[in-house]
Amino acid sequence: MGCGQSAEAAAAYSNRGSIATLKPLPQQHDVGNSGSGSDGPEPANGTEPVVDKATLEEYLQVEKELGEARRADPQVLSQLEMKKEALQKMTQKVEQLERHYADLEALAEKEKADVDQLERPDVKKFLIEQGKLDARMSKEQEEYLEALQKKEIAKQERDEAIRQKENIQREVEQLQNKASRLQNLLTKQDALLGKIFGGEYGSELENKLEQELDALEAHKARIMEANYKWRQAQMMMEFACRQLAVAVQKWQDLPEVPQTSLEVRYTMAAEARNNLVAASQNIEGAHRTLSHVEFPYCNPDEVETLNKATSYVFTDMQSEERHAHAGQCYDITHKRAAALLQWFDQVLNTTIMEDLAKVNLMVKETSQKLRQERVRLIKLKAQEVWGADVDIEIDSGVSADDEDLNAMLMEGVSDSEVAKTDETGDSPRAKTPPPLTAEEMAPLPTSEAIFGKSYEQLQEDLEQMRTELESDMNYFQQEQDRQAERARGDLQAKLNARRRNRAMRSLEEKQRQELAEGAVLS
Repeated sequence: MGCGQSAEAAAAYSNRGSIATLKPLPQQHDVGNSGSGSDGPEPANGTEPVVDKATLEEYLQVEKELGEARRADPQVLSQLEMKKEALQKMTQKVEQLERHYADLEALAEKEKADVDQLERPDVKKFLIEQGKLDARMSKEQEEYLEALQKKEIAKQERDEAIRQKENIQREVEQLQNKASRLQNLLTKQDALLGKIFGGEYGSELENKLEQELDALEAHKARIMEANYKWRQAQMMMEFACRQLAVAVQKWQDLPEVPQTSLEVRYTMAAEARNNLVAASQNIEGAHRTLSHVEFPYCNPDEVETLNKATSYVFTDMQSEERHAHAGQCYDITHKRAAALLQWFDQVLNTTIMEDLAKVNLMVKETSQKLRQERVRLIKLKAQEVWGADVDIEIDSGVSADDEDLNAMLMEGVSDSEVAKTDETGDSPRAKTPPPLTAEEMAPLPTSEAIFGKSYEQLQEDLEQMRTELESDMNYFQQEQDRQAERARGDLQAKLNARRRNRAMRSLEEKQRQELAEGAVLS
């Protein structure tokens, strides 16, 4: 799903207003002629409004509950759609990793059969029992060790993906419960409004303001969806950078451990490997989250190079030359990961935050105007039922005044989709790479790459696809007609030829008969 689609769909539903879609008041009440706004038209469907105290009290209670629900989770519907998308992608990832792990298990068993000592169950035991791996290691042993390393990495990746899937599943379930309650309240609200006002909007002003707010909310939802995806990817890259830093430091410290301390050397190499695997998963997660964006650093080929180097950790640790070469790969990846994180920061701070602040202010101003008009209309309706002296309090729902922009920026972002390791931020870390200068930094992506296609662009694409399809269908029909015409022509030609052949045979038969009769007479 491209960025902006699910959020705009959710916004179109969730923006039904705190006093949403107020219908016109019956003309005998003459409500629209007082205060701001003008009367709407008579209900087109002829529905007779039902106005009584019990219905208005029930409506006001629904309004109160809606306001509370929106204050607690203002973006719950759009968040649910985005988490569902993340769950679908993670489910596919788990299935892929399950198949990959099964293949590597079979490979490890095959390689194990070529090794004399079949009882070695894992990399650690293999290394410690075997002692130092050197140039004399047999080809079979090297292949077996490589297969074991790949199998352990695949297991770590699979287990981590399963953990993330379970976390996202729990988030989806929690959001579904909240979204279900909100949708039930909105449905109930619509039914009550239909019962009270029975047709159109309460006033022309309310109609105009709601249309403006719908458009602004859809634009805001598109920015919020982009913000969520970029911040989720940013969080993944923050973890990836810390994990790469730990891995680089562990790898740099490894030569200082004596060759005889096999247990310590294995533990240090395993910690480096685990952090490399987790970092790779987080970089791939950032790619998965921003699937429509082309990364200037840590592209898929670079990640594949890192993965290949990681699978040889326990072989590379035995050779000074290979250790240095692998360390260079890890260090370069760390620097490029830091550059990618800096690039994410720049996109978020200079584009997304600025756009969100602007549209949020516009939503605030328009929603305040709409809220005032709707409060006016519902109070007039209450006065018709309870009398002119009644003074009721109406909770108009969450106001932009109540929204913390910084809190809004982090809505839905969580570490449930992040691959983690046992090492904490206090673990020894390599020096953080220096930030890139403005001249060194890659250009920012286009607006379409950041936010995805807008609703209008999607509509244009669909229209273009429809036009192309119609053109293709017309061409296909014309081609079918031409082929049918050729087929009819060929058939007609065959029929004509058949008629000519029959006529010739008939003429020849007649001539033979005449010749035979002439011979008899003579």
